[in-house]
Parts: sequence; structure tokens; C-alpha cells
Amino acid sequence: MTYRVLLLGGYGTFGSRICTALASDRGIAILVGGRHLHRAEELCDSVRARNAEASVTPLACEARSNQLTDTLRDLAVDAVVHAAGPFQGQDYAVARSCIAAGAHYVDLADARDFVLGIDALDEAARARGVLVVSGASTVPGLTAAVVDAHAREFVRLLGIDSGISPGNRTPRGPAIVAAILSSCGRPFMRWQGGKWVKAIGWQGLVRRRYSPPMGKRWLSDCDVPDLALFPGRYPGVVRVVFRAGLESGALHLGLWCLSWLSRWRPVAEK
Repeated sequence: MTYRVLLLGGYGTFGSRICTALASDRGIAILVGGRHLHRAEELCDSVRARNAEASVTPLACEARSNQLTDTLRDLAVDAVVHAAGPFQGQDYAVARSCIAAGAHYVDLADARDFVLGIDALDEAARARGVLVVSGASTVPGLTAAVVDAHAREFVRLLGIDSGISPGNRTPRGPAIVAAILSSCGRPFMRWQGGKWVKAIGWQGLVRRRYSPPMGKRWLSDCDVPDLALFPGRYPGVVRVVFRAGLESGALHLGLWCLSWLSRWRPVAEK
């Protein structure tokens, strides 16, 4: 029996990779959804060129459409992967539509408030018999998996210091750029010294040395769901820090300078 998956934002940076990976499973039929049908068609053509047996179908679909529930029912969708970020400022309309249609829901959100608030849908999801998962991304999904894998190696886990520094050739779509800039120069709270303290997005500049070929990289503080989730997930932890950086030192230092401009707010917001 074919399992039908709708990829929202399916032709984006991460959605396209998920599509390619799922296409290798003959038991999955993929609907590549997005606002621009021609881009979905291009991705489907590209996937079929590499895998002639792939079941991929382009679909003009607006993630925030009021008709999404009906669309899911009409197409008999079993699960939805929501990759149409950025998730900063988004509501749970997509997840609610999935629950109403009886489809499982997974998103790639890395926005702190969005991921933390998803439990508000837990009761409704359980009543409908569907799974609702948020944060199946680098943070907090991958970082939590890494900590879980190594936590038993320590007598006591006191601190978690993690970070990410992608290469310059890593694709960065508009949603990723928007997510990065959303916290630039903005205050947020993190767990340090057993209490909540304030940090500023893309400040707290540090230099880290990685194994070759990475070498030295600049990193700065970032607001991610881990900062709020990990103190409760790992009892006894007194410090949780997450930093991100760019391969180019010049680009990273430029973003660090931008964080100060954003923090000082020299231009009034409208």
C-alpha cells in the first residue's frame, strides 16, 4: 500500500533534499507542494531523471491556505512534512489542518517560540490518533540526538555547548536568511550558572578551532529551542549554550557588526 506524503515547501533548500531521500522508497508517493507550480515541476523532473521509478507529483499548494484541510482529505494524504519556513512568527494552522484531516505532521522548525508552543496541540492530536512533531531539524532534533548518544559517557552532565558552522557553498534559501536575521541583535534568555541570563543574538563572539579541513571559525550566540528545552530534558545541567558561525570570517564579523546596529536601533522601527 502506497504511503502518501505532502512536502510543503518541497522545492526549497531542505524540502528538495527530503524529497530526494524519500523518492528512493517505492512505498512512498510524494506530493511536492508550494506556491510556485513550475518550481515543483522542475524538482519532480530532476528527481525522476535520477530515479525513473520515483513517485513524485507537483502540486500548487499554499501552506497557509484555508483550504488545506480539504486538500489533505481530497488527496488522501497520510503525512505532511512542513518545510515552508521561516517559522518565526508562524502559527499552527498547518498542524491544525493535519489534525483535522487525520494526517501526521512533522516540521523543520528551529524557531524557539514555535517549537515550545507545539504541545498546545497534543491533546487534539492524541484524540485524532495522529503524530505531531516540531523541531525535526538541526535544532533541537539533531542536537538532542547527539547529546542523548553521548550523555551516558559522563558521570554527570553539567553543561551543553553546541554550535553549527556551515560552509559557504551550503545552499541558503530566503527562509534560512530570514531566520538568521530575525534574532540578530535581539535579546533572549539562556540557562547559565543554574539561572536564566540574557544573551544577544549574534554577539558573544568566540573563536573555535576544529579539525582539518575546517580550521578556525568564529561563532556567536544564537536563540534556538535547545536553550529552553534542554535544562528540563537533562536534569542537573547548569549551562546550555548554542552558537552558530559562517565559514568566511569577514562575513561572520560583518553579521556581528550588524547585530550591534540592530541592538542599538539607530533607525526607528515602523
